[in-house]
Amino acid sequence: CGRRPPAATVCEPCSGRGSMDCSRCAGTGRFMLPCRLCSGSGISKHYKFQCSMCRGQGRVDRGECNGCQGARTRQCWTCHGSGVPPCTECIEQQKHRRLQQAQQRMQGPPPPGVSISQCGAGELSTLQALWSERGGRGEVEAAWIVDNPLLTYDYFERRKDLKAQLRREPDELQGFHGTHPDNVLSIAQTGFDAGRRAGQVFGAGEYFAKNPCVSEGYCRGGEYMFVCRLSLGHQSSTEANTDGDHIWVPTQQYYVISQPQQILPQYIVRFSRGGSVCSPELTRALSLPRWSTKRERQVMHVPANRPCVMSMQSTNALWMGYLHANIPDNQLEADVRAFFARHAPSVASGLRVHIASGKYKKAHVQLPAAMARDLVHKLNTLPFVEAGRERRICVDDAHGSPEQQCPRWIAGYCRGRNLRYTHSCWCSHKERPTEKARFRLIEVDLKGAKGTEIKDKFLQSAPFHDGSRPRVVAVHAVQNDVLAQLHEEYRAYLRNKNKEEPSVRELYHGTNNKILDVLFRHGLQPPSDFQASDSCPVSGGKGLCTSLCNNDCKHCVARHHWDKCHMFGLGIYLADLSQKSHRYCSQPEELPGGRRRFRMVLCSVLGRALEVAGHLRAKDAMHDVCNVRALGDDLQEMVEPHQCSVPSKHAVEGADLLAVKGLGGACRPGFSVVNSEYIAYHPYQCLPRYQITYEV
Repeated sequence: CGRRPPAATVCEPCSGRGSMDCSRCAGTGRFMLPCRLCSGSGISKHYKFQCSMCRGQGRVDRGECNGCQGARTRQCWTCHGSGVPPCTECIEQQKHRRLQQAQQRMQGPPPPGVSISQCGAGELSTLQALWSERGGRGEVEAAWIVDNPLLTYDYFERRKDLKAQLRREPDELQGFHGTHPDNVLSIAQTGFDAGRRAGQVFGAGEYFAKNPCVSEGYCRGGEYMFVCRLSLGHQSSTEANTDGDHIWVPTQQYYVISQPQQILPQYIVRFSRGGSVCSPELTRALSLPRWSTKRERQVMHVPANRPCVMSMQSTNALWMGYLHANIPDNQLEADVRAFFARHAPSVASGLRVHIASGKYKKAHVQLPAAMARDLVHKLNTLPFVEAGRERRICVDDAHGSPEQQCPRWIAGYCRGRNLRYTHSCWCSHKERPTEKARFRLIEVDLKGAKGTEIKDKFLQSAPFHDGSRPRVVAVHAVQNDVLAQLHEEYRAYLRNKNKEEPSVRELYHGTNNKILDVLFRHGLQPPSDFQASDSCPVSGGKGLCTSLCNNDCKHCVARHHWDKCHMFGLGIYLADLSQKSHRYCSQPEELPGGRRRFRMVLCSVLGRALEVAGHLRAKDAMHDVCNVRALGDDLQEMVEPHQCSVPSKHAVEGADLLAVKGLGGACRPGFSVVNSEYIAYHPYQCLPRYQITYEV
């Protein structure tokens, strides 16, 4: 501005040069796209030869970078090429303008484009179970995830409208849709077109089937069909579908959806009873690890280093960042190890390094011995060589400091706040966001589309383990606006982390029926790693094996040890069978005639599932696991695989949820499970959506 003195003598972002490496091309001057043929791996699909398109480079040169016109550098945004920063007030104004611009880009609809990628074992198992429980013949042989950001944006905008009309979260279900193979890629890219409807026997709209056998006939001899998410508002009273937005036809098991914005293609499945009709274009797209038409811009820059605020005397774990997201994990891990070998050789042997991915990458380092605070602060001033380039990065205590606002705060929660002995966090934490939350229960019509689906699925696993046959007497939707918003924030976090819309599945949770009011207000909570003390006014005297308190409680300090509990970690346990969750329902309402009335929770659960099929090598092998990423290097030592291999470190890094596969008759009691179960480690990953009331 020329009215106030500069904030410093030299501009820090560009080190006084007035220019910086171009963030679009990372200083190469070339526009290099990931190779679509090998999905950036540089290896052919046979995994023996280098890719013929990119010649093993993993990227294809498309010419000069448009950002720097091939010059490799661009003018510094802070000093505008002068090498001297503006005044402090102008710097703050610049930051505010950039933040507003970023928010505006995020608020509007994204550009058109779709990616189709192969499903992992967890998603495939879920789809195979859905196919079977809905009455499908044959089986699902393969499946692909469809991620279309523009259709997703339209879908959630429509859900906001429906929520305003209904005054609660809209019901949602999954439906099958069969079509000719030539139409599959078109629907995945642009969605359903109301102008191409035909037939319309049961009303105006797009047709989906509850039973996949109904959709088989519409595949026109093909072997592929869609699994779509359907949002439901008001049910129409007539087949004209004009006084509502959907029709449920129980005789034919059809869902008729009037508006395409209420439909989100989620998966493409290939089934075993399909015919021989095929589409060469579709076959080629599905043969690739990932097929995409998105205009994806790879993040090539990192933000300014945050200050190191470590105040504890020593630590056994470090956080290092931020690191460039375009550099491979194995290269970054080697650079981190070289950094310690050069500057802290006393701890270089025995390091455990984990590269965590998101918009930017960071390293979590487990030290073989405690490192003093002075050395940690000194490491912030020493050079770090990243892929051959020297720079400075932040090195800080991974457990945080009391003076620090928690950097691990994700969607209103930090997993380390109720951990003392595993992955603890000692930062300053905000008040629990659900302290002022309220909820209400809204009755769901048992004869409507959603009510019918919930009731039918619930009764499929009857009789229960005790021989009883349940009778569903009511289903209520749980409406908690605060929890719903936190669930949405966690969805946005997963989308940013995985670069695609997270999977959604509905799972059961059984618990003490006398604490459901607390659960509906605050959500499901993962357990702590320390015992409840009898002297504690919050957790004492309740017969709990783990404390309800945070790790700053003065009473609850003793470590919690395995006692036939938390078999697969300190998480929230859910199931895809009501029979399994019924085992954990307690304190029912006693009725005349010896009958009992139970309540079970049906939750919406977000995230990619990491499927583990095998037996624990020791009964307490996974007891202290507090998140999926903690399994990275240890899963092989924890689990003996059953008729499969242990998931790779790459698969663990990309997962958000643990899916333990039931082994049926091959189960070893105490070491594996008969029926599958799921474990989530973040409270707002699971949203209580419905309360199912049943009598036995």
